[in-house]
Amino acid sequence: MPAPLQLDCLDSTTLTAPVMGISEWMCYHANYDIPCSGVSDLDACLDAHAALGIDQIVWNAGRSVVDYWSDLPNVTRMCELNDQVGGISWSFVAAVMDKVCPLRYALSYCRVRQIPLLGRLGMNRHYGSTDYAGVTSRLALENPHYRERSIRGNEVAHKLCYAIEEVRQERLDILLEVQRIGVDALVLDFCRQMPILLYHDALIRPYIETYGEDPRRIDSSSPEDYSRWFQHRADVLTGFMRKLRTAVQNQERTLGKSCPIIARIPDNAPWLTLAYGLDIERWFADDLIDGTMLSPFPISDPDPDRYPEYHIELAHRHGKVCYGGIGSLNLIQNGILENTGFFHPRPIYQLALRQYQAGADAMTLYQSDTLACMEYLKETLREIGDRRRVARKAIDLPDPNFPPEHPIGLDWHSRLTGGHRLGRGAGDGAL
Repeated sequence: MPAPLQLDCLDSTTLTAPVMGISEWMCYHANYDIPCSGVSDLDACLDAHAALGIDQIVWNAGRSVVDYWSDLPNVTRMCELNDQVGGISWSFVAAVMDKVCPLRYALSYCRVRQIPLLGRLGMNRHYGSTDYAGVTSRLALENPHYRERSIRGNEVAHKLCYAIEEVRQERLDILLEVQRIGVDALVLDFCRQMPILLYHDALIRPYIETYGEDPRRIDSSSPEDYSRWFQHRADVLTGFMRKLRTAVQNQERTLGKSCPIIARIPDNAPWLTLAYGLDIERWFADDLIDGTMLSPFPISDPDPDRYPEYHIELAHRHGKVCYGGIGSLNLIQNGILENTGFFHPRPIYQLALRQYQAGADAMTLYQSDTLACMEYLKETLREIGDRRRVARKAIDLPDPNFPPEHPIGLDWHSRLTGGHRLGRGAGDGAL
């Protein structure tokens, strides 16, 4: 970890950083079996954020399905097909959405209180199973030929391939509709779920035609040997980003309101970010995004380290913003409303400190719908935007001496071992 922050060098204007909550209002009820009272629980979720002094709210617009009222004929509303999510009924979500549009409701709440609200869309999280029909779109369920393929050619049901026009257009249509609804920015969540592109035939065929090699036959432990393949896949997603930027700018002129584009990404190594399909350096260089939002997300065996310093410097080099991130792993545990020993605050202050030292412009809190409801977290969450207090507590609090396999504050899906791998020998899990 970098050396402790020098408090006497901090200008007074830098002592407080904005704190941004990333919320999916229904998760608190679903993961903790908390009865939902109806529309009033949207207020309760938003009130909990306001009570903690959270400066901006990143509100869920959807993943595979959308969590708002849509006029688009090619999208599916949450619980539209049925209310089943992994064998659990989400009928409470359907009941709320029958009465109000959660996105418009939250936007109205935030307008009155002058709280910026950003609309967030999961960019490739489709579930793809009838057991999860409540959160899986018709596009994903009815078009198995759109689904990604592993290196062995097996179907990856929870991802759709961005080399297919219909897949790109559906995401584009949703984002543009969310812009029209009036959000203050668009957050494209590429942490749900990397890699964004894999080995679909629509990706492989043009690569073979151009380079005369089958990327599935590359068998190496060196990322450099995959660089051409990784760049080919990333170029597909960059094409989508270019089209999105142009369409958003056209709507900005029509609506008379700016709408920044923020990419939520894992804070992985540069080569690994590209391997996941995210050519962040190109996106910044070509002015396709206005900033990045980091998630602390070790998940790759070849390089499990984190690189917030690289990502923050890259954004600032291009005159853009980079928001730090704190994940919810071991801040909360599903079904447990009290801290039974899994949470200790010092790692959170250390996590935030490292990102503040690197120049993070704000701090984001993932699953803030739940974090904001946990009494044992409230002191830490109220302080996380205070750079001076963060620096002191990162040093002064006792060390919890948790083992490495019990990390705190990483992305919920982090894996310190057994994550993404390179090469044919790694089988279906290969990049």
